[in-house]
Amino acid sequence: MRKILAALLVLVLGVALAGCGHFVPIMPGSEPSVPGSAEQTPAGESAQEEFHAQPLLSFIGWDEFAVTYYDQTPIALSVRQAGSAFASPVFDRASIIAACDALRSMTVTGRAGDAAPAEEQTVFTFTMAGGDEMAVAFSGGDLTLYAGSYTVSGGEALWDIPFPVYDSDFDVFDLYFDSGVRAFADNYAADTPISVGRRMNGGATLTSQDPEVVDKAFSLLANAAVARVESSPDQNIDLTLTTDYVFTLSDGTYFTFSFVGPCLAVTASADYGTVYYWLDGIDELPGLVILPQSTIPTFAGGPLTGLREDIDTAQKAAFNELNGITVIGVFVDYTIDGQTGYLTLSGDTAAMFVQRVTNINASAETVTPSGEEITISVTLSDGSGPIMYFTGDSIQQMVGINYPCDSAAMADLRSVILQLSQDENNVGILTGETTG
Repeated sequence: MRKILAALLVLVLGVALAGCGHFVPIMPGSEPSVPGSAEQTPAGESAQEEFHAQPLLSFIGWDEFAVTYYDQTPIALSVRQAGSAFASPVFDRASIIAACDALRSMTVTGRAGDAAPAEEQTVFTFTMAGGDEMAVAFSGGDLTLYAGSYTVSGGEALWDIPFPVYDSDFDVFDLYFDSGVRAFADNYAADTPISVGRRMNGGATLTSQDPEVVDKAFSLLANAAVARVESSPDQNIDLTLTTDYVFTLSDGTYFTFSFVGPCLAVTASADYGTVYYWLDGIDELPGLVILPQSTIPTFAGGPLTGLREDIDTAQKAAFNELNGITVIGVFVDYTIDGQTGYLTLSGDTAAMFVQRVTNINASAETVTPSGEEITISVTLSDGSGPIMYFTGDSIQQMVGINYPCDSAAMADLRSVILQLSQDENNVGILTGETTG
């Protein structure tokens, strides 16, 4: 009885399997394809089905994609080449459409064997506007699926699409996929920027109009080699450390190149997100002197000298940049760590103190002041001079408007004031008379 039931079960399964595999592809102009029946093979050999050539996009189930990609074009296409640990993206529609067209022209012609290991595959990934991804993999020119590898014909243009890092023709400016950035680089000689600025962690933008400094900053970027894409930025770079380099043209147009940690951070598509590129040949960029000591940038966040004209004048006097006008005295009234006092500084000590104070950077964002207060009153030889009101780590521009200052610089200022109050003759620090 058991043998009869087993035979009936085998018969039923055989009929069911014979009915599987019939499907109708959606690709325009294609005909329904029905796989052939399995042929009997000698014992010890696997059964082989007759394979019918099919369009690649139908074979992998991308029929809908095949007829919609012109109207619903992916926002990005990335490739991870065999043996590489990172994927490199492109964002221009021409490259993305070219890849789609190449895949659509491919035909799966037969079985090639077992699937290649993941590290031996070249993977193309399309990112859609909603963030969904669709990937197709190849190994040695064969299509690779989890079930095995398959030979393909056509679609040679897929392998000619250039990608950053993998194609050496890409430079820093190409990474933005922006015609304006490209034109800025190409027209640099004819429309040279009037200045270059550096901004750290969103703070002050320190600016130099020195043509040599501008040229040096630009040439370092222009000659940098795109080494690789960072695949795990949250693990391998400090995402809290940002440095922006800002080139400004004579008409006010500006171009910003941002680094996060050591990597150039490029957001060519807001939907795709930021891509982090490691560059070779930019070691000198962080050390480039953007702001000489005698240069006073316009305030948009920046040194305190940009807050008011009288502070700017005081700094120039402290650096001997005004004919006949010097710093003759500074009065400091302070409360620091609960200690209240005041200082009277004069001569070179007063000038050095003003230099130090007015170079403190302030952010362009306003803040509600809180903390202990320091008042610094500067007297110049012409009788003028600013009064600077600090509360905690902020400075008042006018009543009701305070800007946050660099915390480290403010801590240093408080330390200097306390040292001055303790030892007026200490060589190596700012010194002056104390009264009280």
